[in-house]
Amino acid sequence: MADVLLVNAPAASVGSDAHASLNPPLGLAYIGSALREQGFAVEAIDFNISGLSEQRLRATLSRTEPAVVGISAHTETYPRGLDIAAIVTEFDPETTVVMGGAHPSVTYESTATEPAVDYVVVGEGDRTMVELVESTIEGQRPTDILGVAFETGDGVKFTGRRPFIEDPDTLPPPARDLFPLHLYRSPGNLLFSRGGCPFNCHFCAVNSIWDEGGRRFHSPDRVVEEIRELVEGYGIDHLNFADDVFTLHRPKTEQLLDRLSSLELSQPWSFTVATRVDLVDQDLLERLSEAGATGVQFGVEAGSQEMLETIGKGITTEDIRESVEQAVAANLDVLASFMFPHPSDTERTIRAQIEFMKELHELGADLSLAYTTPYPGTGYRELAKNGEITVEADGWDDYDAKHLMISTRSLSIEELRPLRDELLRETGLAQQPAAPQ
Repeated sequence: MADVLLVNAPAASVGSDAHASLNPPLGLAYIGSALREQGFAVEAIDFNISGLSEQRLRATLSRTEPAVVGISAHTETYPRGLDIAAIVTEFDPETTVVMGGAHPSVTYESTATEPAVDYVVVGEGDRTMVELVESTIEGQRPTDILGVAFETGDGVKFTGRRPFIEDPDTLPPPARDLFPLHLYRSPGNLLFSRGGCPFNCHFCAVNSIWDEGGRRFHSPDRVVEEIRELVEGYGIDHLNFADDVFTLHRPKTEQLLDRLSSLELSQPWSFTVATRVDLVDQDLLERLSEAGATGVQFGVEAGSQEMLETIGKGITTEDIRESVEQAVAANLDVLASFMFPHPSDTERTIRAQIEFMKELHELGADLSLAYTTPYPGTGYRELAKNGEITVEADGWDDYDAKHLMISTRSLSIEELRPLRDELLRETGLAQQPAAPQ
């Protein structure tokens, strides 16, 4: 028996090369621990490991008889999230179905109208979900619980944004035991911070999800507690900080690195981070390396100063070159991640990106490419709505950043394909096992 069953909705196709099976769903693990702290019995399924199985879901529902099923989804997995909701409702109409995650948080007005969805948790869900489960079990409507959207006879009611949790250390560590960590390709993910972002890149939805909430940081003690659990408790020797911008707050970053440099564990371990090129320097990169970091990912995104400015990235090509060189000098593996195409790209700027990617590779960086995807809540989504760019997609399933799906203002998707092929060929990405299509 369980009070709550948490379900991670899967991508359209899962398997050894599916990015969705890379990490455990940390957000659901946090929700699970918050519910457990209040005495609720919790179970969880991550269908990204095996693909959606109606038989397994029905068997789990029969065994656990949950009062509430909470489904987490992002844009690509949203259709399967709705499928799961429909199966739950058909199995037992008395079960309360809650959806949350990035996509439902941005699209709560439409998600709340889905026939099989009772409630939508908007934004940070740790405490909202606890209160929602409490009210559901007590037979109450969550009209006074902040962060909830639901359909009424007069349309969709949104109870309002919940104030952010100022001190994330007040939350219990994520309940990683809810998921079979040994089945993930990179099971050692953890967070240094949570919340919004002070930057406003036009392609990113983070501030729509978090409503521009400030970034809040775990203490070094809390981070070390989770590292010790992962390394000594689960035997994981390589960790990945899931923060988009690990070095956002330099003093706090330095405090953490000082602690990690002196940390003694029962087995060797290492970690990787992601950050911006304008938030590191030689000293900080060397301190990362000394603390046990083996790699850093830089979100470069575009390959010319013109395009970096157009997309609101707020960095320069010189920043990028310098940071790559400094990271290599600090003995860190470097991954420079790019996007293709941007709405204002032309044949000239695309060829400039190709040359810049090749230059960074010669400086020692590995390269990755994601296809630009106009997610709900991004500036690029608004361009698509306004007809400034064309989107070629059959549904939310296609919003996986693995397929060429948008035109630019001056180039059609058909005109972009040979330029895409040239980019993949010239940068060596075409030879990678999971090369974008």
